[in-house]
Amino acid sequence: MRQYRDKEDFTISFDEHTLPIIEQISEGMPGGFFIYHADGDEELVYINGAMLRIFGCDTLEEFKELTGYTFKGIVHPADIDKVEESIKAQIAHGSDNLDYVEYRIVRKDGMVRWVEDYGHFVHTAAYGDLFYVFIEDATERIQKRMAELERVNEALYGARLREDYFRRALLYDAVSFVEINLTRDEFISASVLNAEGKVQNLFIFMGIQPFEKYSDFAAFWADFTEAGELNEYHRFFNIERLIRCYEEGEREQTYDSWVMDMYGRRRLSHYTFFLEKNEHTGDVIALSVSRDITEQVERQSLLKSALRQAETERLTRNTFFANMSHDIRTPLNAIIGYAELLKGCVGDPGKVGECIEKINHSGEELLAVFDEFLKDNLSEPSRAELTEREYHLGELLKEVEKGAERPIKAKNIKFNLDKTGLSHFTVEVDYIRLREILNQLLDNAVKYTPARGQVSLMVRESESDRKGRRMYRFVISDTGCGIPEERLEAIFEPARQEKNAVYNGMPGAGLAVVKSYVEVMGGDITVESKVGEGSTFTVSLPIKYPMRGSYMEQEGKTLDAPGDAEDKSCILLVEDNGINREIEEELLKNLGYRVESACDGVSAYELLKVSEPGKYALVLMDIEMPGMNGYETARAIRRLENEKISRIPIIALSSDAMEEDRQKSLQAGMNEHFVKPVDIEVLQILIHKILEDADHEYE
Repeated sequence: MRQYRDKEDFTISFDEHTLPIIEQISEGMPGGFFIYHADGDEELVYINGAMLRIFGCDTLEEFKELTGYTFKGIVHPADIDKVEESIKAQIAHGSDNLDYVEYRIVRKDGMVRWVEDYGHFVHTAAYGDLFYVFIEDATERIQKRMAELERVNEALYGARLREDYFRRALLYDAVSFVEINLTRDEFISASVLNAEGKVQNLFIFMGIQPFEKYSDFAAFWADFTEAGELNEYHRFFNIERLIRCYEEGEREQTYDSWVMDMYGRRRLSHYTFFLEKNEHTGDVIALSVSRDITEQVERQSLLKSALRQAETERLTRNTFFANMSHDIRTPLNAIIGYAELLKGCVGDPGKVGECIEKINHSGEELLAVFDEFLKDNLSEPSRAELTEREYHLGELLKEVEKGAERPIKAKNIKFNLDKTGLSHFTVEVDYIRLREILNQLLDNAVKYTPARGQVSLMVRESESDRKGRRMYRFVISDTGCGIPEERLEAIFEPARQEKNAVYNGMPGAGLAVVKSYVEVMGGDITVESKVGEGSTFTVSLPIKYPMRGSYMEQEGKTLDAPGDAEDKSCILLVEDNGINREIEEELLKNLGYRVESACDGVSAYELLKVSEPGKYALVLMDIEMPGMNGYETARAIRRLENEKISRIPIIALSSDAMEEDRQKSLQAGMNEHFVKPVDIEVLQILIHKILEDADHEYE
């Protein structure tokens, strides 16, 4: 029932004398007009002729029979409560305007129509409280508006559904996105990520005419599918099957298929269908996403093959250790480098010096732990190819001695390095493998020798040549616990290695790897041992040595600071890490070198391209850099038109420590690969060697 406000009752003289005048006026109205009591059963007082037309009645009696001649009888039963609540709420807000509602009516012929209702309350002397109302048939206008709202709602629902689709597609790294109305067998959209990573229309990208039906598009792609997979292909993409999957709750369908792509390449495509239902239309909708997994599957195949060889090669673990090497050595370079700089400039204020020593000690200890862990987990090297290049044995022996220095000092072991039997220090050898052999044997000797014991490393060179090589013998002796005679034959066997490594403290850790390295280098290894007295391991290796002489042939030669010739040129240091660049630059300057720096490969290339020949003597090149990495920069330098600049010596200065990393540097055109953290003395020797080689090349 319509309500009104007591405080603002509007009283007019509305009686039986007034009604005829209202009848005369309202009969000429194009729309419906009626008056009804505001209380009781809401009985009608008056209707005009247009009301009969709106309700499809010919006479007033028909109208009264249809509606009961009440306001409630006019309104569709399902709408009456909503209508009266709306009128009540509008009046309660105090508006003096006509209240407005929309509702349905039922005509005499049973047709349901929509009307707009404008009404207002009046108080009369003769009839009491009344409502007078104007109505108009607005069925077409309201239905159009409702259809538009329905369209908007459907669009919003579709947008939400598509957002959810594409979010899931992105998680799948999809390269194509096809939206389909399965119920109607039609496309909603078809997109693809092009080479630039931008979304493009699938059909434009493929250069074909758009398909109207998805089933036709699926049939088109069947021609690119391998014959042996056609039955499964047709089964998977069958629209009826996909709709059935949705109805059975299987709303995510996947399928892998070998196809020929638009370039004629055999590729493995991974398809995923996400199935949903449009709540407004009831249609089953699907988002079909696909991605090329050829490389991924090939990598998995290689990985499976590698895992089958894991007992002898441990290839998969090498990847882990190579990455770990880079990640750990980079911060270590900063720790040890700053400690080195501080030592040279602080002086001797006790507490600061002690702190510096602790920084240096911690960095070297962490590096030693890492190297030990890496050595013990290297892959089986027996199938690897040798990489023989010119090196200085004095440099190698110094590096091996330095690696064992801390545990030797910690146990107060007397260590002796005897190189008097060497006459040729410059050799051509697989430096990495020889270093690992000596590191492992010396590490075992120190580990199993008690405090205040003795360990020695002696190197001898034979006079006899063997196919252009000399036999070098490396003898590592200790006064440790020794090895029982019955275990000597098994000490190098991989199956016994782990057991030997912990059995009563007997040496053996890493010896299987050592033996494999020795054999691949064409040598042999023997051991002599007595329990309680110690062990002696002898490694015999045929090693080449260059025929021409070298300044490094003179063991113990002092490397002076650069002279006048080097003062006319300088080193170009290429390093993207600001901290490392500062450290390395200062270390080089402390040795007397002039240094210019570049923060990335592009900058280094531009500097060299416009430089005068001879301005830079050598390039120290980091590998991992943004924009253009060290390998790419080296290749670009080697392609420069100016031959003298293009042949400038380049040393990789990298935290990547594996042999394959060194090979990448050499293949990119670099002269050598130096591993961080920087041992400035060893680096100085390498720089002298590289510059000397360059001088010989230009002679």
